[in-house]
Amino acid sequence: GQTIVSGGEDGTVRLWNFQGLPLAEPFGGHQGGVYSVAISPDGQTIVSGGSDGTVRLWNFQGLPLAEPFGGHQGGVRSVAISADGQTIVSGGSDGTVRLWRGGWRGWLQVCCDRLRYHPIFTNPPTEEAKAACEVCRKYVWSKEEVKSGD
Repeated sequence: GQTIVSGGEDGTVRLWNFQGLPLAEPFGGHQGGVYSVAISPDGQTIVSGGSDGTVRLWNFQGLPLAEPFGGHQGGVRSVAISADGQTIVSGGSDGTVRLWRGGWRGWLQVCCDRLRYHPIFTNPPTEEAKAACEVCRKYVWSKEEVKSGD
């Protein structure tokens, strides 16, 4: 694509061209800074995560596509969207990685709790979710392990 998306401390998401010129008015909804943004593979949807603990979906006109997703206890530090555009992954300062799917009515499950270093399933686990949690367990470690040098 030809668009750069950014999030700011003023709670807005902004669209830019490669020359650094704004493409639209900023759009907002987060109650605090926007820490992370992502664009869907089809280029139609923007995902944002903010200090208010919400994940939000937008179209490129700045209109919300769903109610904000809540669940993180603290800011949402990272967001990503799957290749098929059907699953969103968010990482929060609460130490959790959450999966969101389909109708966007709520999070599918907590994939990984980094501070405890084990997956937590809050909904019936799927094979896909189990695989995601195994990846999380393999590549994310607890603070205690880092301190001990493991």
